[in-house]
Amino acid sequence: MRVEIDGVGAGRAPEARHPPRRPAAARKAWWRLDRFDFFVLLAFGALSVWVLALDLFQVVAHGLVWTGTDGFYLVDQMQYLAWIRDASHHVLASNLFVLRSTPQDYFQPAVLVSGGLSALGVVPWLALLLWKPVAVIAAVYGVRAYVGRNLQGLWPRRVALVLGLFFGSFTIIYGSVGIVGDLFPAFLSWGYTFGLLALAAMLFALVAYDRARSRAGRIAWAPPALSALASSLHPWQGELLILIVIGTELALWRRERRGPRGLVLPAVTVIATGIPLLYYVALGHLDLSWQLARDASKHSFSLATIVLGLVPLLLPALFAVRGAPRTFMATATRAWPLAALVIYVLSASDVSATPLHAFEGISIPLAVLATQGVQRTRLARVPHRRAFAAAAVALLTIPAIWYSLQSARTIVAPAPGNANFITADEGRALSYLAHDRQPGGVLTRFYLGSLIPAETGRRTFVGDCLWSQPGCGPRAQLAQDLFDAAITPARARMFVTNTGARFVLADCDTTADVRSILAPMLESVHRFGCAAVYVLASPASPRGPLAESPSDAAVRASGRQQRRVQSS
Repeated sequence: MRVEIDGVGAGRAPEARHPPRRPAAARKAWWRLDRFDFFVLLAFGALSVWVLALDLFQVVAHGLVWTGTDGFYLVDQMQYLAWIRDASHHVLASNLFVLRSTPQDYFQPAVLVSGGLSALGVVPWLALLLWKPVAVIAAVYGVRAYVGRNLQGLWPRRVALVLGLFFGSFTIIYGSVGIVGDLFPAFLSWGYTFGLLALAAMLFALVAYDRARSRAGRIAWAPPALSALASSLHPWQGELLILIVIGTELALWRRERRGPRGLVLPAVTVIATGIPLLYYVALGHLDLSWQLARDASKHSFSLATIVLGLVPLLLPALFAVRGAPRTFMATATRAWPLAALVIYVLSASDVSATPLHAFEGISIPLAVLATQGVQRTRLARVPHRRAFAAAAVALLTIPAIWYSLQSARTIVAPAPGNANFITADEGRALSYLAHDRQPGGVLTRFYLGSLIPAETGRRTFVGDCLWSQPGCGPRAQLAQDLFDAAITPARARMFVTNTGARFVLADCDTTADVRSILAPMLESVHRFGCAAVYVLASPASPRGPLAESPSDAAVRASGRQQRRVQSS
């Protein structure tokens, strides 16, 4: 994979030493890209808009009503849009996926900016989508800067840049062949721009830290500021930064014998990174919604699945880890995979959640190490090595990219129960709920419940099983049974009353005669073709924690209901 040019000889792969200070004119041109890097930026940008292009095609070609999503998993997109919609009114966001009032206590800088744009009249989905070009450009520049700080030689840097951004490998996921999205950086650009932004901020933080440290540990504002930003946007990156900085400094301390002054930079950086993490810890203890969401996001994603997907980079990387690294950046690159493993284990415990996020961006340090590892082997001296390097890079990127593009085409396509696209009548019903001045939450099927907070700013009975807790599954089944006429009218009225909803939204797949069932409770009915909004005359207050109604148990009392809930 290595090409012998720019004075890089075979054998031990040299670590990029701190370059001499350049003239002021040269320093101002750090943002300039050569043709290769510019092509990489264009390719990553084109890949990032694939899902968006698929959605817009459905709108243009088939006239479908698009709900503004830009990723594989609609509920995650709608969670972000719900935060933006709420932040546009209250600055801090709350959990709108339950009917009971929840605290306005969530601060996230990108959500805050998008909320401000939304308050000025920008629709929430566009306020979120505007972060995509920012995240894409920041990610490419961040990987480029990180690779440049680690490797010498034009072509080794190019190889690591491409692998860091486009690497993907097949693995076994719950018995089937697939690709783990979090290990594929381009996947983050499909709706997970906050995670991609956090990864870019983390890379810039490490590069800035390395530069500040090379100037005798002089304090600089960039490392702590960028670290705090990464931690605020996506706490897993903040946790990684803390472990990488502490682990690297401890590894280098004895050899360098730095004085007390050398502790200032790491201390300030770790404190700045830790402040947002302490805030997230407080949310998990003080806000019941966050506590329940943390518990609901636990999963048993196998570590073996992750390792298998990384094997193509791990094997050559092993040749690079022999011997003690001599620079901060070289040590940090080796510490990153170990830190990710620690965060994965901690996130699978009661301390945190969503363990897989710990490995976001792991292809970047492994790409650097794999490139260095190949440089240390005889492969670096084989004839036609440049052609072999290009073939290897293509093999480690193109098949995974093609598979992901085809998977996206299938997953985001219009389908029953997929609210990426809704009917025009359902869109009119949502518009009515958004503009009606009567306060109150909405009871609807899970299908539309995921859209209610983002599209209307109202609370929903169920719509996101991270946030519609406790008992999201049983509650979703109850709502489903209401609109499918699977429960008696008396039990349906009991259920609707005790949710505390003001509005009942029937989608176009509703088979029950909702008007007849709720007739004694109705104030008005508003029909929009195949969809309808039913306004209740005197809605009750939600019962139980976060609107888990005690009457739900009675509604589920029949054996048939219990079997359906358990099977779900």
